[in-house]
Amino acid sequence: MSMKKNWIGLGAFACVSFLLAGCGESEVTLNYKLSAPVTMELYAESYFATIDLNGEEQMGTITAAYADLEYSSAGDTTKVRRTYTIDKSRGYLKNYMPSELAWRIKEVDIAAVDRDVVSLTGLEDGYDSLLSKIPMPERWRKQLLNPDYKPHLKRLEKHRWEMDHLLTGTVPVKANITQMLKDQGRLNFALIAIDSVVTKGFENRDHRKCLDYIVYLHETESFPYYIWEQHVNSNIIPEKYKAYTAGHKAEYDTQFEVMLDPTTGVPCQEREVKVGTHTMVHPVTKDTVKFTSHITNERLYNTKVAEETAE
Repeated sequence: MSMKKNWIGLGAFACVSFLLAGCGESEVTLNYKLSAPVTMELYAESYFATIDLNGEEQMGTITAAYADLEYSSAGDTTKVRRTYTIDKSRGYLKNYMPSELAWRIKEVDIAAVDRDVVSLTGLEDGYDSLLSKIPMPERWRKQLLNPDYKPHLKRLEKHRWEMDHLLTGTVPVKANITQMLKDQGRLNFALIAIDSVVTKGFENRDHRKCLDYIVYLHETESFPYYIWEQHVNSNIIPEKYKAYTAGHKAEYDTQFEVMLDPTTGVPCQEREVKVGTHTMVHPVTKDTVKFTSHITNERLYNTKVAEETAE
């Protein structure tokens, strides 16, 4: 299953109302402050595939989770409360991918000023609580309880916030804005290398006029073990590669696409497309093998519709 097929219909059309509403605008001013709280429904879906020895893409895991979000502002601070509602994951690692288990934590609270997350609560205790409830073999529980994982999960939360709040002030609607952001000091990240940032115009999402931009970046993978596990233990490749248990590394060329409502700064959609190069080493022979992964992370932010009460 090609990851490109997952995008069909998501960006293939432009609403006529957009054309009437001024798609010819050359600039747009972003506003990240809310006049009143906004409630959204988040649908987070991820596809994890690796390439077999014949060069064919093999899907291993598809994760999906729903959560409710409440956005609010207090002065310069934006707050978001995320409350998990339901899981729809399937596939080999549906209960064992740390980055995806984070969506199933009962409640996570974020507070941020501009692009900087100043407070993140609920993740650490929530992660431990979640692991205590999911039935799993002991080998998985021991691996998932690695104390290094929660700092990684915090970085992922902050990374998504940074990408959603990369732009500030007035920006051109369709342009390569890399140098502009560099001049503003907004591309100075320690753990990722940004190649370029390009605004693509407006898209219609959730009945909102959303500014579309793509961040092209290079990053390392926080959890390379799990892609290796999917690749070698779900019969994608021959069994001999199960012995390559050392030197797991992963690097990704990533397109991080954001569509957001410029009037509120609330996202409409996020899409991460990652092409990974993974290294695995035989602990005895020191023989090194590389393989490729394709990962697509899609997150849709829809306005929460209040349930009607029966009269």
